[in-house]
Amino acid sequence: MSLPISIVQKELVSELEKIAKNKTVANTYMFVGPEGCGKIHTAISFVKSILSSQSKTSVEKIKASLNKVDSLTHPDLHFSYPVNTNDKIKKDPVSVDFIAEWRELVLESGFMSLSDWYKKIRIGNKQGAISVKEAEKITKTMSLKSYEGGYKFMIIWMPEKMNNSASNKLLKLLEEPPEKTVFILLCENDGVLLETIRSRCQKIMIKPPAQKDLKAALKLAYSLDDSAASEIASQSKGNCRKALYLIENQEIEGLNNEDFVSWVRLAFKVKTSKQTIGELISFSEGMAKKSREDQKSFLKNSLSVFRKGMLFNYAAESSDLDFGNGFRLEKFAPYIHENNIAEIYDEIHKAYGGVERNGNSKIIFLDTSIKLTRLLHLKPSAKNEK
Repeated sequence: MSLPISIVQKELVSELEKIAKNKTVANTYMFVGPEGCGKIHTAISFVKSILSSQSKTSVEKIKASLNKVDSLTHPDLHFSYPVNTNDKIKKDPVSVDFIAEWRELVLESGFMSLSDWYKKIRIGNKQGAISVKEAEKITKTMSLKSYEGGYKFMIIWMPEKMNNSASNKLLKLLEEPPEKTVFILLCENDGVLLETIRSRCQKIMIKPPAQKDLKAALKLAYSLDDSAASEIASQSKGNCRKALYLIENQEIEGLNNEDFVSWVRLAFKVKTSKQTIGELISFSEGMAKKSREDQKSFLKNSLSVFRKGMLFNYAAESSDLDFGNGFRLEKFAPYIHENNIAEIYDEIHKAYGGVERNGNSKIIFLDTSIKLTRLLHLKPSAKNEK
């Protein structure tokens, strides 16, 4: 089950409805916002608004058309997204090869991350991409006549994953778009796209939903009581994906950090128990077997926990999270202080960059772990010791 976008992004959805009704629809839009803000569902809602505003179409036909959009089977609604080879698709993968998986994941939630998508299409630790072949497919698809005689739509999710050749190919299409076509690019970081592509798009920023709106959506979709909806909305911090994860797993932030707890404990023990280095090597090997997106997610989550420890240690973080197995933020915080936090941040950022550049994950995690061993044993300044 997903969350109603009409509540999650109600103000933006309303503004886009006005654009459609006023028939001031542009050829190319760029929706920019963080993970979990609802870009996919907002784009689909916009498509429905445009189709609903076609005055020469009967009510019955509009209703049938909207039902097809809801099921992601409308013949004039197309999608493009990062892909790679897997056990079934051995060569030159394009989006249409994975349309069944795409429909299933979007209909299931639609607030997914790249990591969720890569898991769905089973590409292992490979990075997905939007290739020049995909861009050629987009050009061909959008040059054909509309099946239902109205607009044609192309929603491109994560265009940041286009390579240079694909970007240049898409640029040519956006410079001279076919009649009655609408392109919607859904980005998290539009700064990596070609300036010439960005200049062709009407940019719309999508902010994380307000806590009250997310709370209302959770209560409606999952029949949660006021207290539970408030707790999940608060901990999700505007990330609908995280809210859905918390509901699905029935746990609050901090309770599913087994990898982090194992990592920190092993790194800390190495100094007094040299045989622990073998366990740290095994941990690094285990992390290397995860997908690249999972590795990056682990490192980002680790940064967040180190930050919470620092803030708690200096009385700026009030909540004492229980990570399970006796690992509490209150006990962990004293080991994170002004003498090591900057270096810890630097090392994890370096590891993140190495993973992103497809470096050897086992070496990256082992190297970072050994450095963490030293950093966790540094003492705070005397004036800050509790």
